[in-house]
Amino acid sequence: MTEIPEKILIMDDEENIRTITCILLEKMGYNPMATPDGETTVEEYRRAFLAGDPYDAVIMDITIPDGMGATEAIKKLKAIDPDVRAIVTSGFVSEMNYDDFIGQGFSGVLRKPYRSVHLREILESVAGPKN
Repeated sequence: MTEIPEKILIMDDEENIRTITCILLEKMGYNPMATPDGETTVEEYRRAFLAGDPYDAVIMDITIPDGMGATEAIKKLKAIDPDVRAIVTSGFVSEMNYDDFIGQGFSGVLRKPYRSVHLREILESVAGPKN
């Protein structure tokens, strides 16, 4: 029997970051899906959750210009699935107060720019090791 890759949802307003992150995740054996903003992320998460095929983790950029960022989206995701495993990411180190984000319901914090090793480590800590 073939193992089904874990599903990871990525939210970032920058297309190149979405593309590169998806490529990195695919090379690690994950099944990624990318969205450009919080509204789309919440709807995609809801669709998959209600279909009985939920995402194993969500990686969300904290700031989405002219759109819903991670701090607003996490509230909506928690309303859909209280057990959502969400990782917040940002290039602004000053915004990355780990305890504050955990208190908001995030499962982990990933600083940009990140490398594949950082991506793997945070996903393993949040969603468990990839078989």
